[in-house]
Amino acid sequence: MKKELTKREKTRQMTILSMFIAIVAVLGLVPNGLGGTLGFIKIAPTLEASIIHIPVLIGAALLGRKFGIYLGLAFGVISNIAAFIYSSPLFYYPWVAILPRFIFGLLIYDVTMFFVKITKNKLIGTGISFFVMTLLHTLMVLTMMLTSYSMVFGSGNIIEDFIPYVTLLFVLNVPWASLIEMTIAAIVGGIIVVRLAKYLSYSENSAYSEEISNEDNY
Repeated sequence: MKKELTKREKTRQMTILSMFIAIVAVLGLVPNGLGGTLGFIKIAPTLEASIIHIPVLIGAALLGRKFGIYLGLAFGVISNIAAFIYSSPLFYYPWVAILPRFIFGLLIYDVTMFFVKITKNKLIGTGISFFVMTLLHTLMVLTMMLTSYSMVFGSGNIIEDFIPYVTLLFVLNVPWASLIEMTIAAIVGGIIVVRLAKYLSYSENSAYSEEISNEDNY
């Protein structure tokens, strides 16, 4: 049974939520000097990996489903704003920039708890969850982005534009970038969540800690 949080603990949760939203905003909006934002790591001349979703994963796993929704929506809105600032027409549309991120934020906590309970290991379970959720996020965004690609660059017919769209994704090394993103999220995100959960559990402020307080293997 969940313990009722005190007013102080609720205030602290909101503070932590605000911190994660601020991190997402910085990664999504602040330029990196290479034509993108700080949320993209340049790996090769034509290969970039995004890390903007990692604070969303961490915050949702630590704070719970409701806060995951807030973080997912913030992620989507920030991505939508960045699209207009940096002239990325494929993300002008809310169903491309916001809807997948809302679903992403909604699912993170439950998927993380599922894998942690199955593996009985916080670090491994969280890492697997973040890998899977990053893959799901990528698939949702790319699927919805087909519609904007068709409207902006294609013929307006999704079926006709499917092959050119998939070809473009491979030309831009999107599959490789996605694999790197999944790996980074699993390793970095998993380690950070486990360490932060130990700290936050002192005030019983972490939904993650409450759910798996009896599973101390990591």
